[in-house]
Amino acid sequence: MTITKAKTHIRKLALKNKNLSQRAEISRKNAKIALKRGEKDRAKSFLIQYKDYQRKMDRTNKIRTRIERQIQAIEEGQLVADTGSLMGGMRDQLKTIAAKASPTEAAEIAEDSDLYVTEIEEAADILAGDPEIDLAIDVDAELDKLESEVLLESAGDMPEVPADDLQYISDVPLEDFPQEDSKDKLQEEIKKLREELEK
Repeated sequence: MTITKAKTHIRKLALKNKNLSQRAEISRKNAKIALKRGEKDRAKSFLIQYKDYQRKMDRTNKIRTRIERQIQAIEEGQLVADTGSLMGGMRDQLKTIAAKASPTEAAEIAEDSDLYVTEIEEAADILAGDPEIDLAIDVDAELDKLESEVLLESAGDMPEVPADDLQYISDVPLEDFPQEDSKDKLQEEIKKLREELEK
């Protein structure tokens, strides 16, 4: 509002100066006419008016210049104040973000997260349990019996290539097994295993 009023006042001063300039020019012309008519005293009076108008013009120009300087100072000051306010707000926002994303806070979050994950995994292991221990089931003997049946059915022939992708591949080359009397020896081993299972 102040700047608007000041600019309106500057326009008034400009109109006033324009009017003074016109009057000053008229007074000077009249002074010249008076000299031509031989009216020296009147010519002096017109020149006095001319000088007075010029003095008023100079004073008005000084006032106008001062007001314009103050307007510029206000506009620049407002710009600086707005910039300071903006940067202050940005600083406060950065401070808040930095507090939330500080290295210490980030390290604590990471450490707590790892701890929670470990606790959850441990809880899951506890809930899952070990059926062999929880149910007191001993499957070793049954596993040995099953292995004997598998060996008996295959008659000692171990496939070089698995029947499908889910079967295991032996890491012992077939050449390492003795080829002579392998079936007889295998049957003898199976017989011993069965005798031990029946005990």
